[in-house]
Amino acid sequence: MNISNKAGALQCTQCKGSGVNSVDHFNGQLKAGGLCWLCRGKLEILCGSCNGAGFLGGFLSTFDSTAE
Repeated sequence: MNISNKAGALQCTQCKGSGVNSVDHFNGQLKAGGLCWLCRGKLEILCGSCNGAGFLGGFLSTFDSTAE
């Protein structure tokens, strides 16, 4: 699989970059072989420490150096 080099993007931790569920999740609501429940087949997720553009503070964060 070709994983992009977007800032803050990591290989999906649930599907390991395959884009599909390897096992059933949530009491069978999301079946094995279906689109990954976390990345929805995009193969990657945001790291959680940035907003995807490389800015620290998280998605839609209001974190800045003046906030105390």
